Amino acid sequence: MYNSVDRSTYFYSAIGKLIKISNPDGGNVTLNYVVGSSSTRIQLSDEYENIVELEEDSRHQLLSMKSKDLMVNYTYNSSGMLSRVAKSNGSVEMVRSYKYESPSSDKFLTGILNERGIVYASGEYDSLGRAVSSKHANESQKTEITYGTGYSTVINSLGRKSIYHYEVIGGIQKITSIEGEPTPNCPYSNSTYTYNDRGLVLTKTDAKGLITTYEYNDRGFEISRTEASGTMLARTTTTEWDPDRFLPIRVIEPNRVTVYSYDNQGRELTRRSTSR
Repeated sequence: MYNSVDRSTYFYSAIGKLIKISNPDGGNVTLNYVVGSSSTRIQLSDEYENIVELEEDSRHQLLSMKSKDLMVNYTYNSSGMLSRVAKSNGSVEMVRSYKYESPSSDKFLTGILNERGIVYASGEYDSLGRAVSSKHANESQKTEITYGTGYSTVINSLGRKSIYHYEVIGGIQKITSIEGEPTPNCPYSNSTYTYNDRGLVLTKTDAKGLITTYEYNDRGFEISRTEASGTMLARTTTTEWDPDRFLPIRVIEPNRVTVYSYDNQGRELTRRSTSR
């Protein structure tokens, strides 16, 4: 049995197969397996008699999905990459195709063809397998990326450039600063970040120079966040957590305190807010 962060519970058989999912709202999904010589069929059903049938190959790649009103078939190329998806509602079939034509690798997606056989989206890669461009039909939503040591430059479809600087912290590459004009696609331009040894954000400085600071408990959950730290506009929010679950039990904001309670399945029972 496994309890997930979203408070769902997963049950497994003695050989590790998922056999049941219980959701926080009380709903249940049961899985039954029929193993064949070259594929496995999986039937998912709930308490309302809704049924979905899946078929997967020996590599656990999905071959088909069937429900009351929809049938979907999946096809893969010789490299095991998804190459075709065909959807049918009984009278009309819609097909979407996927191309892998990069000289760097036959596993890099380079094009998506829509149901009319027209290229809907495409991408390119460099010799190291890094994405360098992507675009939709008629050059729309075009994005170009170049790479340097410790940074990458992104130019969006409007020609606006953002430079992302990064460092490896705790074994993971983290963004330390972003240069460029803020846009709806990149609202955090001209921001800088610092991290602790675990790779959790300690400070974020925005384009106006305002600093947000963060504190965490031993579990890595945020327990304090101060916006506009060090100024007259400073605003601190603290959070207390359930000792065993990823659930807030008390949130203290400058103008109010909110207290939560939950049942044994993690479902919210009460939420009470009081002014400060």
